[in-house]
Amino acid sequence: MTRRVLERCCLSLVTIVAMLPCLAATDGTRAAELRPIVRHPGYLHDRFDTQPKDIVREFRAYTSSFDGKDDDNGDARVDLWAIPEWVAYELRRTPMDLGRAPDKRPSPWITDYALREEGIAPSDNSYKGSGYSRGHLCMKSHAWRLGADADWNTHTVLNACPQLQAMNNGVWKGLENKTANWADKYGTVWIICGPVIYNMVPSNWIGDPGEVPVSVPDAFFKIVIKDSTAGGVPDVLAFILPMEGVGNYSSSNHVLTPYLTSVDVVEALTQLNFLTNLPKAIEEQIEKVVHTEIWAE
Repeated sequence: MTRRVLERCCLSLVTIVAMLPCLAATDGTRAAELRPIVRHPGYLHDRFDTQPKDIVREFRAYTSSFDGKDDDNGDARVDLWAIPEWVAYELRRTPMDLGRAPDKRPSPWITDYALREEGIAPSDNSYKGSGYSRGHLCMKSHAWRLGADADWNTHTVLNACPQLQAMNNGVWKGLENKTANWADKYGTVWIICGPVIYNMVPSNWIGDPGEVPVSVPDAFFKIVIKDSTAGGVPDVLAFILPMEGVGNYSSSNHVLTPYLTSVDVVEALTQLNFLTNLPKAIEEQIEKVVHTEIWAE
C-alpha cells in the first residue's frame, strides 16, 4: 500500500470515528448514554397543550420544550438560554410492585449533541464547578414509576436548569414530594414546570469560556392539575418559588402556601400559555384564581 493510499485510509477512518456520535442515534444523542425511549400509549404528558412549543423532545416520563433560536424578550435578537422553557408530565399512583429505584445514573449528564453543536444545548461541562446543581424538572423518582429507562433519561440537560442546592434539596424537593403524594391519593396529576427569568432577560449565566453558556433562572414555576372529584372543571394549583431565600433545610418542613399564585401570573412572567385546549371561558376562570390552601394528601 502506498503512503498516499494509507494516509487516505487513515483520514477516512478518522472521519468515520468523528461521525459516530451523530450516527449512534437519530435524535442527536449518543445511544450509549440515552436509554431506549419507548412511549407509554396511555400517558398524555402535555395533556393541556402548553404553548408555545419550541424544540420538543418526547421521553417516556415527560415532554420537554427546550429554548431554541428565537427572540424570547422582543428585542429583535436571537436569545439562547440553554435551558428548557417547560417540562410537562403525567404522574400516576405508585405501582404496587415498583420496588426501589436504582442508584446508578449517567455521568456526565446526557446532552443532545446536535443541539450542542448549534450552541443551543450545553454539555454537562457548563454546570461543573458553577456552584449550581443540575435541577431536575421531571424528578428522577417520579420517572421511576414508569421504569428504569425512564428514570435514567431524566439525567439530561433537556430536563435541567441551574438551581442552588439549597433550593434543589429544600423547598423544590418538598413540592416534588407533595406532587408524588397527590398522585398517590388522587390517582393522577399533571405537572408543568420550568424556569422564571424576570423581564425575560437573564441576569446570571454559568459556563466557562468555550462552553455553551447557560442562563440561571430567578425563580421556578410549577403548575399541578388534577381532575375534579365532582367532574367538569379541573383543579389547578400554581406555584412560583424564588431561587434565593428558600433556605437549606429539610424538604419535609416547608410551608408551601406562601408560594401559591395564579396561572395568569405565571403566564405573565414566562410568556407561556397553559390549559390552551380547555374552553376559553373555563381556561380564564381557572387561570385567575389564587388558592390559599393546597390539597390534602
